[in-house]
Amino acid sequence: MKKLFLTTGLMFAFVGNVYAVTVTPKITKISVTPTSATAGTMFKFTATLNAPLTAGNKVKIDLGKGLASMTGAKTSYSLSRAIYTTGSQTYKVGIYNAKNALQGKVSSGNYSVSSKINNAPTLTLVSGDDSVEQYKVYTLQLKASDVDGNLRSISVDWKDGSKAEMQTATNDEILTFTHTYTTVGKFALSATAKDNGTPALTSTILSKTIDVVATPVNAYSKVCNSGALEGEEDCPVNPVLGNKPTDWACTKDNDTGLIWEVKTNGGLRDMAKTYTNYTSDYDPKFYAAITNANGFVIDVNSEGLCGASDWRLPTKDELLGIVKLGNIPAIDTTYFPNTQTDWFWSSSPNAFNSNNAWGVDFVLSYSNGYSKSYSDYVRLVR
Repeated sequence: MKKLFLTTGLMFAFVGNVYAVTVTPKITKISVTPTSATAGTMFKFTATLNAPLTAGNKVKIDLGKGLASMTGAKTSYSLSRAIYTTGSQTYKVGIYNAKNALQGKVSSGNYSVSSKINNAPTLTLVSGDDSVEQYKVYTLQLKASDVDGNLRSISVDWKDGSKAEMQTATNDEILTFTHTYTTVGKFALSATAKDNGTPALTSTILSKTIDVVATPVNAYSKVCNSGALEGEEDCPVNPVLGNKPTDWACTKDNDTGLIWEVKTNGGLRDMAKTYTNYTSDYDPKFYAAITNANGFVIDVNSEGLCGASDWRLPTKDELLGIVKLGNIPAIDTTYFPNTQTDWFWSSSPNAFNSNNAWGVDFVLSYSNGYSKSYSDYVRLVR
């Protein structure tokens, strides 16, 4: 036979001739660490019992949003939470049975949460020109810093209708942004830095007006052996004529977009070499000969002049496009040095005589058709 007798705080069970005593646990101490901190801080809540929990009971805490179970064993229990609600806060700890009924009394404590101070990042212009030619690459360098150490990104809006560009950033890291403006005019680009704070903050807007100017009509640009335009990539400003990748080897007509071979004093593209202009239908035997214009095209493409392999014989009109009246030779010798004062072959056939092709004279500045068997100068284009 088994009988139970209840007294305050104790439970007596009579089993046979022996009384078994079971202690109902109580909360003897609660605490929170820290007691005061900024929003987002992890707070640790602890509770100490005078005896281990009895079966079916749990230690639970109310942080103002309902009960949550604390974890632990025997007489020690805890729960850690990041708190974002600001102000003076109250927490309550109690022991609850399986039906969430409170067993005994609730213990309560207080702590406080203050607003987290987040400083906005600062953005600095490192470098960036005030103007750029249309279709040329514009380069802008920026850096940002954040005293809170939570810098996130830098964004640039080029203000020409294109999509804004964003790069991940760290404190004082110099970031390089590049853009090609396709429209002439003034563009007030804007840039901002952003952090990872809560809430996220943005720097003061950095503005810079870029004057995009049209490429000068009939202006030329030098092109290096690497294929880069002067002042871009590995090609220096005003490169010297030579064989190194960073030396000048071709000239771009900025008006037409055509790139022209520059003649040299010696080597494959020697200014003194002349060629016949046999076509495949006129004389297949000599069409690919090294003394024929097409043979020269093959050799230059094999060499990969200025990083390209699509060089060809120009048309009559393309040759006439680089004629400069009043000069001898009739060409801009600043960009076309080593030019002979004589005829240069074109790829344009002569409609009056299939044995003839058009050539352009760089002394008299006109074109004429004559026999493909003649040896004259050649300047390739692409």
